[in-house]
Amino acid sequence: MHRNVVAENGDKLSLKEALQDARELGRYELNMPSRRGVKARTAKIRVSTVQVTFPLPRNRSKWLKECGIKELSTNVVLVEETNAPKGVTPIGWVLLTSLPVETFDDAWQVIEDYENRWLVEEYHKALKTGCSIELHALRTAERLEPLIGLISVIGTRLIQMKLVGRSQKDAKASTHVPASWLKCLKLARPKTKLTDLTVYEFFRKLAMLGGFLGRTGDGEPGWQSVWHGYKKLQSLLDGMRLVKAI
Repeated sequence: MHRNVVAENGDKLSLKEALQDARELGRYELNMPSRRGVKARTAKIRVSTVQVTFPLPRNRSKWLKECGIKELSTNVVLVEETNAPKGVTPIGWVLLTSLPVETFDDAWQVIEDYENRWLVEEYHKALKTGCSIELHALRTAERLEPLIGLISVIGTRLIQMKLVGRSQKDAKASTHVPASWLKCLKLARPKTKLTDLTVYEFFRKLAMLGGFLGRTGDGEPGWQSVWHGYKKLQSLLDGMRLVKAI
């Protein structure tokens, strides 16, 4: 917010100061669910935009010097809550974009893209933190591409289960989880009742195979325990296939 920019009229000022001249494009309401210490509310959001130019920084990397960029012009979409209750931190997003922003619909596209950021980060977390893709010995692109392709499919499947478990608490595991996975879980945890098992419960039990304790105050499982549980589940599947082949 304190980065120096050049406004459309040529004035040099901080980004925070430039936002004061943002042009309002429209308003909308956002239903905010309750969370610890904060009640549910309907937030009234104002959307504004302004164009600024970022000059070259003082400390320039070798790449920046070689690429020949002198300045960078960008549109800023300002999303701010106007009626936040007392004691509640209001919603405030400052979104930089290379997309044109002339109308409210243009700004809405930028906002929608930003709202999907958490899902992209969750996906990368699943690959990097969960399967520890950066720790593999493979170093060349030719060898990494097949590995990333395989892990991406597995990671997407696990994320889908996590999202279904969150959004559909009553969704049955039998309709979303492969039957072979459920059989393996039953072998690992004989007391599990598969007929009543939900996707949410399956996801947590999968993490428990990887070391997640699942106590009341433990919160949601992390990706490391989920992936460890998945690998153990796959080992059980391999054992089942070998038994059938004998």
